[in-house]
Amino acid sequence: MLEALMNSNKLNVNCSVACLIKDNEGFLDKFDGVNLNCGTYLASDSVNAKMLSLGANINTDRTIITGDDEKFVQISGGTLENGEDFTGVFVIAEGNIILRGDGVHAFEKAAGAVVSGMVYHPASCPQDLLSRVQGEKRPYPDDAFVLLGGRELKRLLAEVPEDAKKIWLAGEVSAFDEKELVAAEERDLRITCDSLFTTESLYRHYKTLFETADPILVPDGYTVTGPLTLNEATSVLYGDKIYVRGPFMMEEKDADCLTGFQSILVKGTASLPVSCAKAFKAVGTADSYQLFEGRLCSINGWQIFSHSRLKTMVERGERITLQINGFAVFPEDVTAQDMDAIASLSCNGFLIMPGEAQGAVSQRTAQMNGFTVDIDTVKQMTGLSVQELMAKLSGIDPTGGNFNTDIFMLK
Repeated sequence: MLEALMNSNKLNVNCSVACLIKDNEGFLDKFDGVNLNCGTYLASDSVNAKMLSLGANINTDRTIITGDDEKFVQISGGTLENGEDFTGVFVIAEGNIILRGDGVHAFEKAAGAVVSGMVYHPASCPQDLLSRVQGEKRPYPDDAFVLLGGRELKRLLAEVPEDAKKIWLAGEVSAFDEKELVAAEERDLRITCDSLFTTESLYRHYKTLFETADPILVPDGYTVTGPLTLNEATSVLYGDKIYVRGPFMMEEKDADCLTGFQSILVKGTASLPVSCAKAFKAVGTADSYQLFEGRLCSINGWQIFSHSRLKTMVERGERITLQINGFAVFPEDVTAQDMDAIASLSCNGFLIMPGEAQGAVSQRTAQMNGFTVDIDTVKQMTGLSVQELMAKLSGIDPTGGNFNTDIFMLK
């Protein structure tokens, strides 16, 4: 399996929309195969036939096969309201589309349309006008001023025209300044949003301004932060009551910092050393917990752990909980004793290490999705040096192709 992986020449594409119309330059002929993961696969008859001949692995929610003579046009997301005419052409739209006014007729006579984002349309828009559109659709009130994406209330007020009274927002409104709430009330606004993020007391006084199914309320007296790593400056900067929206992380050396808090609320995962769990629970709660020994080391990609690095950690009495999403390389001189630096190991990917180290770390492996192999075996199986192996695994090998994008077009 490893040999086939290392010596393959694959085109790997991860995208929302794959639009494969023509391959005049023979781009696909450069590859032994294709791995395509997309929301919508749109291809002409000829390119689809070529993909099948390559044994393409295609994972998609929607498949659209068109004639070779189809005319295509690509547009960016935005607002359509001036009667754009796409009669007879196939439209590929990147991002979200808002239809207003005459814009509801934009796709009425199109050969077809694929939208990578969401199509927002007036609630009164007849559905037959959108029947040719492939993509998610969401109605909004006809008389509302539409905004997409989360907003702080101050920014929302600046964007909304003075004569607009009904606001419809696809996203979250954040409202923590009472002066802005008073201003919205004085303008007689009514704001419909996916969620509202505010304090409990402000919500009690101003909730009639908003229509939402998801009010997220912060207890009064708390300072709101994003993802946070605890250190000695945290209580100085944020006070002794904090509301952490996102992951919270701390290390054993910072355990004394917990004494500076009355309360820590974590709306996310709290990652804690096992030794700190009791001290944290005395002042904090979290939606979920990740407990580890020593220091948590997460790798998304790849990393080399040298003998000297591991040996120094062992001599200092340092230990890590190692989480790998990708691969890690332990060179030939890494010993079984070096593995004492690893308290626990989880891996989604590959581990490359000497056999002696493999035996030593096996009892500390909590999870392994992939495989472990030594460097000599890799060389025998693939004929690659360590440097060539790293290039292959990290996706920078020039003989392959890797695309991660919203829309992938071949025309």
